[in-house]
Amino acid sequence: MFLLWLFILFPSSIALKSLMVTIGAGGHVIPLFELAKAMKHHHVTFITEPYAKYFIDFDSYQHSSSFRILYTNDSADAPVDQIKIENDLEEYFANHSLVESLSQLIPSLARSIDALLRKTVHILMIEQFDVIIVDSFIKGIHTLSDETNTPCVIQTAGVKLDEFHINLPHMNSFLSSKQITLLKYRIYNAAFHLRLIASIAMKLLPLLPTFFRSPPQVPGRFYETLTLKNQIFTTTKCLQLYSFPETLFLSSDSDPYKKYLGAFIDETSNHYVNNDLVRWIQSKPKDSIIYVSVGSIARIQIDRMKSLIEVQL
Repeated sequence: MFLLWLFILFPSSIALKSLMVTIGAGGHVIPLFELAKAMKHHHVTFITEPYAKYFIDFDSYQHSSSFRILYTNDSADAPVDQIKIENDLEEYFANHSLVESLSQLIPSLARSIDALLRKTVHILMIEQFDVIIVDSFIKGIHTLSDETNTPCVIQTAGVKLDEFHINLPHMNSFLSSKQITLLKYRIYNAAFHLRLIASIAMKLLPLLPTFFRSPPQVPGRFYETLTLKNQIFTTTKCLQLYSFPETLFLSSDSDPYKKYLGAFIDETSNHYVNNDLVRWIQSKPKDSIIYVSVGSIARIQIDRMKSLIEVQL
């Protein structure tokens, strides 16, 4: 955590080098890009997918001496091709449940992560960085951190609760803090957890080869770094930065490698609402909210989300 504050607060005379890696989805690339902008006195190399251009105007930063953008595919047609793939996935998601969509989502995500890891390995073979900051979907970064002796930070949208922790309401069960104290809702919450776990397990069985696929192996010093064996047995820990808890029932976890940054919420619509979310926001210090979150491409069509972002800006 101390290193992250060094990046934000130290003057440019002692500028540090940061490598940031994220998938191109709006809900993932935007928070990391906001963090990159806050590190204006430091040198940031930002690796992402081409269709991130639909959410962020990287062109306005192309002449910056402290910010460099690298894409997994530099082809002029890459953003359009990837948007077509994403639109096809969204159409499938719109007509299927979240659990059913896993069969389409996971293979697509695996290809994206492999491309990002290959690009990351290539840049690490020719440059040294002071810290590596990645989106939570980029797995195996701790092995690269260990191999390069570079601190790593993982930015996560929300805290992942233990699926077996039935004393807390699952985010998709729509239970309030008052309801979870009643026996009938606690029974419902437990049943909801068990059914969800069973449903996901059945859908994931055919995808086991994808989970245990061979990781990208790029010739050079990192050829064996990303193997499954190294990912399992490497003990290097990364600092975990959470933007928002999965529920408003904050964990009492005191793990020094887990830090909660705060929510990104628009407060203007909360004046006449009284629920868990509003009470949680009101309990925070004034002006502690950083910016408004406009959604995720999992729920909003890409063109619509781009329009929303432009309106907010």
